[in-house]
Amino acid sequence: MLLVCLSLILINFTFGLEVFSDYLERQPDGWILAKGNVETYHKSYYIKADSVRYNPETKEIIAEGNVFVRSLDGKLEAMGSYAYLNLEEDAGYYLNAQGRFERFYFWAKSVEKSGDVYVVKEGEITTCPPDRKEMVLCFSRARIDDKYVFSTNNSLKLFKIPIAYLPISLYPVGDRRSGLLPPTIGSNSFNTFIYQQPVYWAISRDKDLTLTLDFRDKQAKGSSLEYRQAIFKENDLQFHISYYREPKPAGEWWQGRDFKTFRQNRYSTKLSLALQNFKAGLEIISDPYFLEDTSLRKEERTRPYVSSYVSYKNEFDRFSVSFEAKHFYDTTSPNNKRTLHKLPELSIYWKPQPIIRNLFFSAYSSYTNFYREEGLRGQRILLLPEISIPKNIMGKVFYSRITFENFYYFGLNQKGYKNNVFSFFFSEKAPFIFDLKKGNFEMKNFFEASYSFREKDFNNPRFDNLDNLKKQSQIDLAFRNSISYKEREFLNLYFSSAYNYLGKYTYLGSTVERKILPVRAIASLKPLEHISLYTDSLYDVKDGFFLSTSNGIRLEYGKTNFSIGRLLTKDFQKQIRTDQTSLSLNASYKSITFGFSLTRDNRIDKDLIRQVNINHDGPCWSFGILARDNYDGTRGRYIKEVYLTFNIFDLQRFTVPLRR
Repeated sequence: MLLVCLSLILINFTFGLEVFSDYLERQPDGWILAKGNVETYHKSYYIKADSVRYNPETKEIIAEGNVFVRSLDGKLEAMGSYAYLNLEEDAGYYLNAQGRFERFYFWAKSVEKSGDVYVVKEGEITTCPPDRKEMVLCFSRARIDDKYVFSTNNSLKLFKIPIAYLPISLYPVGDRRSGLLPPTIGSNSFNTFIYQQPVYWAISRDKDLTLTLDFRDKQAKGSSLEYRQAIFKENDLQFHISYYREPKPAGEWWQGRDFKTFRQNRYSTKLSLALQNFKAGLEIISDPYFLEDTSLRKEERTRPYVSSYVSYKNEFDRFSVSFEAKHFYDTTSPNNKRTLHKLPELSIYWKPQPIIRNLFFSAYSSYTNFYREEGLRGQRILLLPEISIPKNIMGKVFYSRITFENFYYFGLNQKGYKNNVFSFFFSEKAPFIFDLKKGNFEMKNFFEASYSFREKDFNNPRFDNLDNLKKQSQIDLAFRNSISYKEREFLNLYFSSAYNYLGKYTYLGSTVERKILPVRAIASLKPLEHISLYTDSLYDVKDGFFLSTSNGIRLEYGKTNFSIGRLLTKDFQKQIRTDQTSLSLNASYKSITFGFSLTRDNRIDKDLIRQVNINHDGPCWSFGILARDNYDGTRGRYIKEVYLTFNIFDLQRFTVPLRR
């Protein structure tokens, strides 16, 4: 045993190698043989085997029997029947090997190593954990480095069943590596086949780029490019450009549209920049139907407008300043001539400052240039100084406010409007808070009464809500209540109404004789953890009917939730304006997720949208199918869509957030 210890010390200091074993000897040919529970430590590797031979002259290691090799940087772990390593050249090979390199698990007849490059022959590779090896890529040869896995003669297998043959494949190894992202495949009423293939380029730590190729067998074909860069935080700069070539003459998807908007070359450009207080955005589309025809996302397809803007906001101790210029493009009209833009708007807000005790002064001023090609346009200057007086009366705080309204209009292209408006607006608010608690029950109550007054109406231009200067004399009442049991809120109530001394009220464009305004009532009830109900209604006290109701119920049990709701609105003539029913169901079982949603217009007796999606998430892969029907009222028909999504070896994870 003493001889073994002396030999270990000699090897450690002379060759930088430590060997621990039950038996150790130096053989006549100069090799050192270790047997029985052999553990070898080197500056780069840890090796465990039944027997290990080491040549001090050539720095070669041969390990046999239950060989386990681990690189001390954590990148490689391999097991096999035989391993050869040349420590000086950092090269070698393994036989009948299996293990892990970075996040990939591999099995192979042989693995050759040269520096940080590994060549794997007749093997398979996956990112699934070894105990759930559901998807694997079988190959005849693969080259693995610290960035990519490049393999040839590939067979992609799912549950041991071949599903695709790939002559060559390329997969990224670490985080944020360039490469192909999972594609989207589908079809709709206008295209038999749709294929979108994104290509990801991780340019550097703080910037990346995605190129998406979009093929449709009938509609426009094109591509899009999105560039992202972090400057102060994630995604401070984003630039997106798309180009599509529309077939000519126009296809059936243009039926019911204004053919004056047809463009054979269709495009969109979108830029957003956020640099702390400064923000800018640019969005241009070639025609109002571009988003509807090219986007697969419902939120994008139904956007009513796109906008371009420049803004700057800054807060100081006593005041704040803001500058903003906004240009809108209306996607709901064939042209943009009547759309109102703010080019630009400059405002200054002087924060409340005490003049004397309990007397505060603040002021808001702005200049706005309202522009449109057709319709009323002009410029406006606002000056709104304000005096506020908080008062404590019998332990309650009352808040008085007087705003002196000064509106100046010039450059108007239409006559008949008042160019200068001088008025004042007065309001008085009295909030009351009273809470009750008994045992496990707790009740929180908030009540606010307010009075507002403006002397008269004004025939001034109406560009935005600030121009809505109408005579006012009204008392508003609002009440909020929440009840909790053992700190869990199960009931929440809100009521509001008003008494209008003028005796007139406007709703949905109609003015009626009313002193008591409709009562707004909102209630949400959650009697149990998995049941919640809500209602939001507007009730006309004089005629005794509901102007609007929005009711719903949501049920949750485990990983399943179901909700159903209905929205109904009427005008003062009791004519139905909106009547829609919506329901949704989402459920998960093990690795399968199911979703269904429906929105129905009861007035026309049509489902506006029906959507079903099913997703299966494997240990290193996922598959999803989405089927959707959209009702097009212009054409009087349903537009059907079906899309398949794939995620092979979790490639989607490589587009992680940018970092500075």
